[in-house]
Amino acid sequence: MIDLYFWTTPNGYKIPLFLEEAGVAYNIVPVNISKGEQFTPGFLKISPNNRIPAIVDHAPAGGGSPISLFESGAILLYLAEKTGKFLPTDPAGRAEVLQWLFWQMGGLGPMAGQNLHF
Repeated sequence: MIDLYFWTTPNGYKIPLFLEEAGVAYNIVPVNISKGEQFTPGFLKISPNNRIPAIVDHAPAGGGSPISLFESGAILLYLAEKTGKFLPTDPAGRAEVLQWLFWQMGGLGPMAGQNLHF
């Protein structure tokens, strides 16, 4: 089971969209950023940069201890590799998906965020 630390922001919605499309079971743990809940000690252990989304995967591939992840791009890549969905295994297909992911994370995403945030 995956715990998704979530709030209703564009970055927040990326992970539940993936989880729903991949058919992965998850629990939503609301983190109300308007009330400063992203600064609580418990959340900072999961997401030291105090931002959502973040996840805790209680059943990582291969077993072992739960894995905490923050940053939507890192989470999406982790989930794609874990589930085997939305990330081709052939080098050309994988490279194409990764270039679009990195473009969104480093180009479109930050610029769209600046447009709506400031």
